[in-house]
Amino acid sequence: MKLSFYYVDEKYIQYLKGIELNKRGFTCIPNMSYHNHDKFVYGVVLSVNNVDYYVPFSHYDRQQEDNILIKVDYHKKTKVAGSLRFNYMFPVPKKCLIQKKALKTYNRVLKGDDEELLKNSCLFLVLEEACIEYN
Repeated sequence: MKLSFYYVDEKYIQYLKGIELNKRGFTCIPNMSYHNHDKFVYGVVLSVNNVDYYVPFSHYDRQQEDNILIKVDYHKKTKVAGSLRFNYMFPVPKKCLIQKKALKTYNRVLKGDDEELLKNSCLFLVLEEACIEYN
């Protein structure tokens, strides 16, 4: 199974928060922007009536019925890095998924002006050709 994470447009998040706040007096849409980082969501986990639902990543580290813990191996120990909290999943239209960072990096690598970036990046075009040949 492919594991896909996305950033969601902050304007869309604020829009959803406002709608839910007006309807019920509070919102469960999580904050997606913080002063030092942005939160991301896991790819489509549920599609209902052509609407795709995404699950936010959380630093919440206790197992519950409605979440999946994300564990990583760290110095021969398993550590909980966070969780996917299904009770906070929300619908997102494709146009609100931010893929700008990936595209920007891709284009910067292809442009080739930053030697340090080139040294620490995959050879995208070569790998794309290999992918096509493999198929």
